[in-house]
Amino acid sequence: MDTGTIILILSFGLPVVAIIAVILWLKRDHKKLADWAKENKRRQAEAKPAKAKLLSASLGVQGGEIKKMVFISFEINDGYSAPYTASAGWFVESLNLHKMQEGNVIDVKVDKDDPKKIYPAETWAVYTEGYSSDFSVDKLSGNG
Repeated sequence: MDTGTIILILSFGLPVVAIIAVILWLKRDHKKLADWAKENKRRQAEAKPAKAKLLSASLGVQGGEIKKMVFISFEINDGYSAPYTASAGWFVESLNLHKMQEGNVIDVKVDKDDPKKIYPAETWAVYTEGYSSDFSVDKLSGNG
């Protein structure tokens, strides 16, 4: 093989191999995400209903115009155990942010395996994981 042939093979072969590798990686990553979403949906469906008193609520910087990120501390009362505190990050529809005021009592769902995981029982809020409360507006402005 001469040098021109090797350069030709490498110039077309390496990008093709790189593209195939990226496609396989994205496919694997998408499957992991789909499996996580399916498991999350199952866990929320099996969660126990409870009442939660909002101890604090802090608006996060993440979110859009329709839903805002809210970091919440709750006092959970499930009717079976002593009340306890937990926290969560939810995306809340902007029109329902007034329901996230301290002292309000809302319906929630408590994960049956991890009572510190609190899911919204309301249609105007969506549970989320992976967002840090360090990115709340209060903390970033120096008030938290």
